[in-house]
Amino acid sequence: MWGKIAVLLVILPRRVACLAVAREVEQVAPVQYFHLRAVLLVLLAACSGTAESQPSFAPAASVTNADHSVSVSEKSKAYVATQTVALEAAAPVVRAPARLAFRDGAVSQINLPVPGRVTQVHVKTGDKVKVGDPLLTLSSPEAAAARASAAAASAELEAAKKEMQRQDTMATQGVGIESERVTAQAKLRQIEAELARAQTTAGILGGGGGPTIVVRSPIEGTVISRRATVGTAAEPGGEPLIEIGNPSALWVVAEVFERDLVQVKEGADVDVELSNDQAPRHGKVMTVGSALTGSLRSAPVYIQMDGSSDGIHAGMYARATIKAPAGQSIVLPAEAVLVKDGKKYVVYVKQAGEKFVPREVSVGRSVEGKIQILSGLNVGDQVVVKGALLLDAEAEQML
Repeated sequence: MWGKIAVLLVILPRRVACLAVAREVEQVAPVQYFHLRAVLLVLLAACSGTAESQPSFAPAASVTNADHSVSVSEKSKAYVATQTVALEAAAPVVRAPARLAFRDGAVSQINLPVPGRVTQVHVKTGDKVKVGDPLLTLSSPEAAAARASAAAASAELEAAKKEMQRQDTMATQGVGIESERVTAQAKLRQIEAELARAQTTAGILGGGGGPTIVVRSPIEGTVISRRATVGTAAEPGGEPLIEIGNPSALWVVAEVFERDLVQVKEGADVDVELSNDQAPRHGKVMTVGSALTGSLRSAPVYIQMDGSSDGIHAGMYARATIKAPAGQSIVLPAEAVLVKDGKKYVVYVKQAGEKFVPREVSVGRSVEGKIQILSGLNVGDQVVVKGALLLDAEAEQML
């Protein structure tokens, strides 16, 4: 029993220990209570101390003066530290989440210009194809009609050419009629236009004859999706039957927040960390998107990576570290900047007479616990970098 009471008094806070020991005493037999009276006297003495006798420190509230400056008590001054504002040479960086995507023109979606039904599929997802390789074979009555129209237009063209030659010969011999010659010439031009249209339609249908259409790959790449199966009915304007992407034509799309866009320039160096634990790759900013999207107010930044495309795939997640041009700027510890009203950034500047005045500032990016100040401060200002919350009870948080 004695050992247990001693342990409770040592390891527990005073008030909690008092309650715990009291419970122990309540459980002992009446005959033992007399022997514990000395312990109880000590316990009561330990628990009877008032809050005023306990050492504590609560910084005195700051006082707002008539000129809107803030003063602090002597006790609080020990918790307030200032720093002289100076320009620092730095090569700031902008970090942003990113993903790998196909570059413009690196994906081809295969569809049909006329309705048809798939009779054979020559590739599967993941296959590598070259320009002209067969992808699908389909059957289409409209393809047969288009090819027949092209053949008929070709035959009519031959007949129209012969008639034009006959009219030219008669005109040379002086026995022709000019109106008939003009009519033959107009018909020849009409048939030439019809043949060109029919041949264009037949050319779009690809190889094959009659109702058969052989769809071939327009680019070199990898089959990234295939929705076509034997028996699939295809319609113009429907879902692409096959998608082909060029895996060597990938770039990184980083989503950069609005306030950091001013630091991102075309041609800037970038380190790209991939999600597959590869060593970071070097790249350069190709272009910066001009439109902000989403609730996070970010814009896409397109980055071209150096090196081969081995081991990387479209859709992979990444992290981009974009290096802004080196220069000099004002940088403060993040705890020096307070957030007010959810949108204003405030720092406190020391004035003569141990007074502090709030100064609204605009901020840039935050890197490794420090934040760039874009405007609102001048070189030589004395800024509170520690204990700013003691000066402003209305501030919501430190940045």
